[in-house]
Amino acid sequence: MMKILFVGQGTFRLTLDGGTTLLTDPWFKMNPIWRAVPPALAPGQVGMINFILASHNHLDHIDRPSLELAKMQGTTVVGSERVARRARRFGIKETVGMVPGDEKSFNTFSIKATPAFHPLARDAVGFLIRASGKQIYYCGDTRPDPVLISFLQQAGTTDLAFLQIACARYFGKDDGLNLQTAAELAKTFKPGIVVPMHHHGRFKEADPTKLTPLLAATDIETLVLKPGQEVEVFT
Repeated sequence: MMKILFVGQGTFRLTLDGGTTLLTDPWFKMNPIWRAVPPALAPGQVGMINFILASHNHLDHIDRPSLELAKMQGTTVVGSERVARRARRFGIKETVGMVPGDEKSFNTFSIKATPAFHPLARDAVGFLIRASGKQIYYCGDTRPDPVLISFLQQAGTTDLAFLQIACARYFGKDDGLNLQTAAELAKTFKPGIVVPMHHHGRFKEADPTKLTPLLAATDIETLVLKPGQEVEVFT
């Protein structure tokens, strides 16, 4: 069993079997210039966080309130190499910098860094989380790419995937996944469940319910969460 609490954008609190908590790409600040939908919770409302997973060192994927939370609670920060360096400079003692292919085991779960292709963050990674016999993919911020597809296909069965569905465009090209490309990516490695995310940024908004019909001809379930909603999966 795993609990998923959606805070907003790409921020989820995952409570694993046994109680270990992970917080993904935490972004708590509400700046109306950059954020269209406010976070459902403040840092002080998410409870004890054992691990923060940050896919790259952008302020909408790990911000100062997140670092302050990690420092106060003694949270381990796992992320790209630049994320780890920033966390160490901030005074966080437990940090793990990763590049694609790196794998780190903890007491009740493991994390493997996946390739990610984000033109404004060359060291970006995604994460494969393995816990209690389940595999969860968190894409972070990435364009679709044959290298990523091959990596996910070779990783074995993915039970749940958090996929970006909205992104910015630079010089006429997406800098990540949109609804269509998220659906196309999902079809290549066929996760059991897809949770759409990364659709609360200003000018990067999307309707997550529109992913469902794009996957209607597959066996992939779409799980759309509202900010503040918590659900149990793998029960």
